[in-house]
Amino acid sequence: MKFIKLISYLFLFMLLFSACKKDDFTSEQWSAKAEEKKAEIDKLIASEKCENLNEWNIEKVSNFWCGHVYFPVHKRFKSQFNKLWEEYLALRSNEVNAGIKEGIIYEPCEEYILFNSEPTQLSCVNGKAKLLYIKDLSLSESKIRIAPLKIKIDKYLNNLTCSGTENWGTTILLKDCGVEHIAYIRTAERPEIMKDIALYNSLKKNIIEREKPNCSTGKYTYPKGVKCVNNKPVVELSE
Repeated sequence: MKFIKLISYLFLFMLLFSACKKDDFTSEQWSAKAEEKKAEIDKLIASEKCENLNEWNIEKVSNFWCGHVYFPVHKRFKSQFNKLWEEYLALRSNEVNAGIKEGIIYEPCEEYILFNSEPTQLSCVNGKAKLLYIKDLSLSESKIRIAPLKIKIDKYLNNLTCSGTENWGTTILLKDCGVEHIAYIRTAERPEIMKDIALYNSLKKNIIEREKPNCSTGKYTYPKGVKCVNNKPVVELSE
């Protein structure tokens, strides 16, 4: 009887000890564990030969902190992928919780400059599934795709009117050199124009990185708000 009680106490002690050890992990250690889990996901995807694209899907999953991330997922291992991703998110959650205890301040998600993070294509490359993004487009293809977007955005801006009662927001359009601050009307849901702006900025970034324009360093400005000038919204800037 005493032996059984002793075993029970030892078992309880081991449980408490393992719980304490888990709580002792630093945010850096949790981050390393999350990266190991991410590598496990990449290994799972790479283990499946890509021959028939009809058997693959582009899986969009929520990131722990901001936005979404995309993976090529075969129908055969979709449930296994979902399980691994949930485990990955749990590890990231532990990392942040540990970081908060350590005094790390995590900034909220901010969309200072909108970009499009969605893949443009799912392909089989050398027998492996691969997602292609805007950054993979050629310079000429980027210029072809950006032209109608610029027309659409300019039309939106030209049609804006301002009476001072609208709920205005500001965002940024990339230029060859610098940025342009523009106004938009906030709505209950994300305005459709924001998708066009995000796609435009991604294509423009692609073009700039390839053409490498010679830009002088100017003064940094940031938006203070929107005012009405001749019934048109104007973004007020401050240095």
